[in-house]
Amino acid sequence: MTRSPPPPHRAVIARRAARGALAATSLLLGSCSYLDQRLTDLHDCFLYRWHQDALGVAAVAKVGPAEVAVGGWYGEWGWGKDTWWQQPGYVLTCHGTGVPLTTLGPLAYDQSWARLLATSTGGNHPGAPDAFDDARAWLGIADVFDLDDGLPFRLSPQQRIADLFGVEVGVAPLFVSLHVGFNPAEFVDFVLGFVGIDVFGDDGAPRPPTLPYIPAPPKAPGRTVVPR
Repeated sequence: MTRSPPPPHRAVIARRAARGALAATSLLLGSCSYLDQRLTDLHDCFLYRWHQDALGVAAVAKVGPAEVAVGGWYGEWGWGKDTWWQQPGYVLTCHGTGVPLTTLGPLAYDQSWARLLATSTGGNHPGAPDAFDDARAWLGIADVFDLDDGLPFRLSPQQRIADLFGVEVGVAPLFVSLHVGFNPAEFVDFVLGFVGIDVFGDDGAPRPPTLPYIPAPPKAPGRTVVPR
């Protein structure tokens, strides 16, 4: 009579169980990382800011590379995102101006006469000790490459290109300000990420908080800068 083989030793069983647990854990962690990357890419598609203590009357619209604003507003504080690629929180952007108020820069604030060509600007609180006012558009063309060197955020070349496709709308009716946007290029990056294609190469890259912000690096030599 043929004898059946002896049962596996307990140590063998333990090793097999450990391998199975390790494989399951790796699969779970990989799934969590994959899901986190997809959700981060989805969040990059949207821009939103809300100021409930704003004062002014203004409107701004950006469609791809075109942007124009009218009127002006400022707020004490706001919540949301300053750029597409940030975690939500208290924002640095606390004022915005458009035509015809953008012409006041050279006349009242000793800014460059080139500001007469600006059709949309934005920045932090005008009374802040480190106040800045960045030209968002020149003659209706969005300044996504920051020609005036006024944007205080560190953006990669891929992010600046993606910003060319953004659609944004903002309104400030007297005492509040709301700014929302959707970026089709980032949405394409989100969708293609499901099949392993990372269009902008930012999967796994951390998104910084809106505040404290990361100062922008100095301009490279030879780059065109419009004086402020």
